[in-house]
Amino acid sequence: MLLRLPSAEKFKKRSITSCGVYYRLMEIAYYFKNLPPTDAIKAYATKKIDKLKERLHHIEGIDVRFSLERQNQFFEITVHGDATVFHLKKSDKDLYAAIDNALDVLNNQIDKYRKKFEEKTSEAREKFLPKTDERNYEDETEIVVRDAEIKPMDDLEAIMQLRSKKFLFLMYHHADSKRYGLVTARNDGNYSIVMPGGGGFVETVSRLQDGKLEKLAEAVYPVSKLTVAEALDLLDEANLQYLAFVNEDTGRLNVIFHSQGGGIMIKRPAV
Repeated sequence: MLLRLPSAEKFKKRSITSCGVYYRLMEIAYYFKNLPPTDAIKAYATKKIDKLKERLHHIEGIDVRFSLERQNQFFEITVHGDATVFHLKKSDKDLYAAIDNALDVLNNQIDKYRKKFEEKTSEAREKFLPKTDERNYEDETEIVVRDAEIKPMDDLEAIMQLRSKKFLFLMYHHADSKRYGLVTARNDGNYSIVMPGGGGFVETVSRLQDGKLEKLAEAVYPVSKLTVAEALDLLDEANLQYLAFVNEDTGRLNVIFHSQGGGIMIKRPAV
């Protein structure tokens, strides 16, 4: 199926704030060196780091390192988000103070980066996009729409296919064809399985070990309801390889992505 999206549609998107728009939970990996790992310090850092969602559109992963060196305690954080990497390391005799100091500086860095990015984006739009009354409504963006494979498979088989074919993601149907899932590989080596449930979508984090799946965690999956035009804008603006979203027209989970041939494609449930 070929979807022709008028370029003018891209200018009709509703206002969307940066907070809560994007579609992945933050993945935080903690490492301790010469310090005992404690739930209290991880909980404090997580609470502080969670506020980064208000400043970044898309957070792919976060590495946090705590260490003790020459009487000083170090807090080091690396954030992969919005198509860039932020890194900061601070030390203090009080580890909580090191966390506070580092995240204050990091938040300022992110704000400066976003301001600079938005200025460049605004300049590019003014230079290359037509004014409201000058738009060419005949220009079109072609999007190839493909259905997920109807052949039923369970979560384990879907993950094995994802691994063997080196896909970025895989949308598949269960034995009950009305049940479908989306599996992706996480930075920590585990797998994310997203399925409809509870009136929305649920993400299950699973580990593959000895040919079996072990469920590690389950949480509500924060996915936005968008038109195809809005999804295309977000894919381009955040420079993403793919984007999972709820299609506003169908209410079903879709994935929009850049194909290997350079075009735009959408994968959707078959039924």
